[in-house]
Amino acid sequence: METRFYNGIPTAEVIPPHGPDLDAVHDAYVAMAAAGVITSAQRTVFESVGAKLIREHGAEAIMLGGTDLALAFDESSSPFPILDCAAIHVDAIVSRVKLP
Repeated sequence: METRFYNGIPTAEVIPPHGPDLDAVHDAYVAMAAAGVITSAQRTVFESVGAKLIREHGAEAIMLGGTDLALAFDESSSPFPILDCAAIHVDAIVSRVKLP
């Protein structure tokens, strides 16, 4: 998150969480990914930090950069707009598959 996705997104400003929010998101993500399930406390961390990025820092959407975040969010139930990087990659791969 701190690398702003290695500066690989030239058409948008990436606003990562800062300070304690960054640590909370990291800790919640690592625990969720290791367990393969999300707890309500972890979901609360993700949702509150995402809402804060929108409310206080002007983010227009939250980019889900970790594949395990699909455990926490989906477009139909997210409390804010999301960009699911894993889904974007899957769609790009599928669009390039040539079936016989």
